[in-house]
Amino acid sequence: MVAICQFFRHFFERLSPKTQGYLLVLFTMFVWGSFSLLSRVTVRWQVAVWDIIAMRFTLAAIILMPILLIKQEWRFLFRWHAVILAIIGGVGYSCLVYTGFSLAPVVHGAVFLNGMIPVATTLLLWLIFKVRPDTDTKLALIIIIATLIVMSSMIAMGAYHFNVGDVIFLACAFCWAGFSILLKEWQFTPWQSMCSTVVWSALIYLPIYALFIGFSSPNASLHHLVVQGVFHSILVMIVATVTYAMAVSRLGAFMAGGLSSLAPFISAIIAVPLLGEPLNMVMVLGLIGMGLGTVQPWRWIKYGKY
Repeated sequence: MVAICQFFRHFFERLSPKTQGYLLVLFTMFVWGSFSLLSRVTVRWQVAVWDIIAMRFTLAAIILMPILLIKQEWRFLFRWHAVILAIIGGVGYSCLVYTGFSLAPVVHGAVFLNGMIPVATTLLLWLIFKVRPDTDTKLALIIIIATLIVMSSMIAMGAYHFNVGDVIFLACAFCWAGFSILLKEWQFTPWQSMCSTVVWSALIYLPIYALFIGFSSPNASLHHLVVQGVFHSILVMIVATVTYAMAVSRLGAFMAGGLSSLAPFISAIIAVPLLGEPLNMVMVLGLIGMGLGTVQPWRWIKYGKY
């Protein structure tokens, strides 16, 4: 195993920085795309939302705490900002997003969560910091709002009905937008944000889970619990965070972020044949419109000129 790891490490190091960046962002896309699918499949596996969240924070904290002690870089954890980030982007977001996927299909998450993040971010920036959107963001908002108007018209005609999961996904979008804005405003590094979210989320959530909730998946198999625990704690919270930060350093924030934002929309399409989830015209329209507004493909043309 060690020899195999060394082989891949040497192979990776021989690649150009740009190629390394594309491989890293491809892996990040795989993890982030799989997040929606595995979050949704918990319903079939009879794994409770509260147990997934507990495993997510417990395993991640067990891995990160020794590293923090060895590196002796833990003082940032005692900033009150770290606690707020954990409440919003850790406990709050996790409770909302897993509940949303337990109630609504993957495509709904792509449309009402990922598609609404640009709107939520712009609105919060304007309300809190009085920051006006730039030209590209305005164009993205026009596309997203136009999509929402057409979707609302179709909903009014009875083509679709909102469910509780959709509303929760909308709340998720504002939760994640607030977390991202504060992360940048308070200038936390990826390492600091990851550790703050994991450690404080564990300290806040686990006592509540132990005292008032407890293990809630008696019918789930052990290997399903292990898969969900390892994926959501190690791959999502730790590995994908590191690979995304490395991709940004090699490709730039726009290129890495633009490619990564495709992942939820791709997973929504995959979920239709893979999980047998329904896909009506309202959701197809939402995927196209929200996808264009989120990925902003016109910026790729300008990016290629530099």
